[in-house]
Amino acid sequence: MLINKAQLNRKLLIILTLVSCLLLTGLELRAWDCIEAHPTINALAFEHFVARYKAGDFIDKFKGVQLDNQIKFAGLTYSKAVKLEISTNAKTINSVGVFSQWLQQGGHDADVPQLKMGFRHFYDPVYEPHYLTWLRRKLITPDKDNFNNEQELFESYNYRVDDWNPNLEFGTVERNIRLLPKIFRPEIDAITWGMTHEENEHSWLNGKLAYKAAMENNKADFGELNRSQMFGKAFRALGETMHLMADMTQPAHTRADSHSAYEPIEGAVDKKMIVKVMGDSHKNANFKPVPEFEIEDGLSPADLMAKVAAFTNTNFFSNDTIFDYEKWIFPRLKKRPYPSPQLSKLRHEAGIYYANFETVGWVPLAKETGSLFSKVLNDSDKFGRTNPKFNVMPYFAEKQAQVLIPLAVYNCAELIRAFLPHFSMQASLSKLSGNSYQLSGALIHHADDPEWQDIGAIKYNGEGYIRVNSQWIRCEFVDGQMNPVKLELKSGDSVKLVVRNGAVIVNSETLTAN
Repeated sequence: MLINKAQLNRKLLIILTLVSCLLLTGLELRAWDCIEAHPTINALAFEHFVARYKAGDFIDKFKGVQLDNQIKFAGLTYSKAVKLEISTNAKTINSVGVFSQWLQQGGHDADVPQLKMGFRHFYDPVYEPHYLTWLRRKLITPDKDNFNNEQELFESYNYRVDDWNPNLEFGTVERNIRLLPKIFRPEIDAITWGMTHEENEHSWLNGKLAYKAAMENNKADFGELNRSQMFGKAFRALGETMHLMADMTQPAHTRADSHSAYEPIEGAVDKKMIVKVMGDSHKNANFKPVPEFEIEDGLSPADLMAKVAAFTNTNFFSNDTIFDYEKWIFPRLKKRPYPSPQLSKLRHEAGIYYANFETVGWVPLAKETGSLFSKVLNDSDKFGRTNPKFNVMPYFAEKQAQVLIPLAVYNCAELIRAFLPHFSMQASLSKLSGNSYQLSGALIHHADDPEWQDIGAIKYNGEGYIRVNSQWIRCEFVDGQMNPVKLELKSGDSVKLVVRNGAVIVNSETLTAN
């Protein structure tokens, strides 16, 4: 049977489409790993936050407040990290856990379903738009004779892609097949997705809304969730935002590199390596990331994420974005080049290129090899090839992790600090007659709490407790005000007013009957 050219082309297109879809089904576009790495980073970040809290670093915000990591909260989560959206609903389960466990769960859940969510976890701090752009146009390497220096090269890019088109002025080639629908190239960057995007049920914004609704016992906005489940949702949302912060420490996720096949550092950094790299350093209140990352107080979570992304982008290659102006080495797969790092500006020794970090030492960033891929087929020690290839090698992972994982842990702890509200408890005793006193009080959510100003003050509704000497009496709060309680006290009796909810215990100063 004869097949005409048009039929053959159609069949080839169908075959390519099926192959591509199978490849895409196997993709897991994750910064680090959501089964081990992200939950571990979130757990260590919580431990670092606790260390700083105990050392008094946050006394201005948490005076009279204790962390509560004992009360368990209900919530909705997933039994495992499924790849496809169609599998997600069937895997939704009810779960319970303390505050830190929900943070770890959020580290896992942010990647569910993996194929869809992976495309929302990229932020490019150099080029605009900041979201992942790929599979539509490919860049043609320019002629070096057209430029006098690298500044002219990058100025010609104008640091702007025209919606998936890196540089029309140099000419680009249209890819013939466009398989991915908007769900896989959603034009959403990680910071927008993590902070406020309306499609993200567990954004930073929705986490705060759920926390406020839980504290106020208001089910209007979360009608299918009870109070405990709203807290679980809030803490899961915080954990998911921490996941995205940690993504900003994974080079490929800050360099518009979809790493469809393999990313050596991401693939090699697991729980065992994270625990080894961190040791107990994070349990010290004075723990900091490398000095090259300038800690800047007062940044919003969004600005902090952008700052972390910029540091990672500037200091590390992803495997597909190795560039050098002097050698005129451009990223493979026609990806865009970045101003830093560059091979010629790094220390070179026996085919390996290193950057120095003050507290870590020399960190290998790239290696000259004989293969396009870091899982190389031709990786002898010889270098100086006529047409060398350059790769980020899997065995670089531990040394790079010594810079990147502490960066993730420290800044994820900063998100915990920013999320928990600034509460204080006011209480007063007024003598009625004889041994009769009236206790009044209020749980105050302070207006100077910057991360809550867009939500409004929390007005607590729920139970509180009065401690009289060593005995406890239950009381009630309505819109932040305690319903006054009559107490029979002897001179010298001590009285304290306490609210335990939302992973914090807020105490008044101790009052004394006289």
